[in-house]
Amino acid sequence: MRKVHVVTQKEAVNEAKLASCTAVVIDVFLATSTIAFLLENNYESVYTAKDSQEALAMTSRFDGEYILLGETKGESIAGFQYPDPCLITPNKDTGAAVICSTNGTIAIERAKQAKQLYISSLVNGHKVAERIHQHTDNSSIVLICAGNDDRFSMEDFVGAGQIAEHLITRGEYELSDAAKLARDTYNDAMADSFRNLLECETASLLQSFGFDASMDFVIDHHEKIGIVPVFNGGRIVRENKQLKE
Repeated sequence: MRKVHVVTQKEAVNEAKLASCTAVVIDVFLATSTIAFLLENNYESVYTAKDSQEALAMTSRFDGEYILLGETKGESIAGFQYPDPCLITPNKDTGAAVICSTNGTIAIERAKQAKQLYISSLVNGHKVAERIHQHTDNSSIVLICAGNDDRFSMEDFVGAGQIAEHLITRGEYELSDAAKLARDTYNDAMADSFRNLLECETASLLQSFGFDASMDFVIDHHEKIGIVPVFNGGRIVRENKQLKE
């Protein structure tokens, strides 16, 4: 029986232990939702960076079109589009995207050693869970909440609970105590239409910077995006793209 664990913030990730695991990174209100919408809107690949300097250095490898997104501690970065899922529009050139953020992209960096790494949010967590359930191996599943700058984040914990809920309804899984609690928290939040998430710490931070609409946007798109982002070859792609390569 496969085990499901929840790591409540990226700082608690043990990178060495992930090598034999299937990992999922969750940053509900910004990075992982934005990544899902980038892939949904025809961006071919998404590259994540730990900070703006690394993001800018990455752009030198691109010959064609690309988009540069980033924030630091919730604030905009000069020359970068804010990584707000509301701001993602259809891309006609199937170019690349480079994104850096305070929490989500750093969590992805810490999870790169995983046997398989997926990117999830409330908008697509149901599909990520479905894909993980299709795996035939017995690897443990580690759900990594990005957290909020070295602190616990309610919305990411709810996102982890979404995956735990969808897994347990599909088959037999052994949930850790944290996974059980995350599952209950997700179901309670869903019963309240996720309105409680608008009172969390991250929501207050985004509201203070004038990005109120992004939270409603993510909540309104709960399980409406069919994208399964997977880390492959140093970039994040739609899984069906990976399977063709």
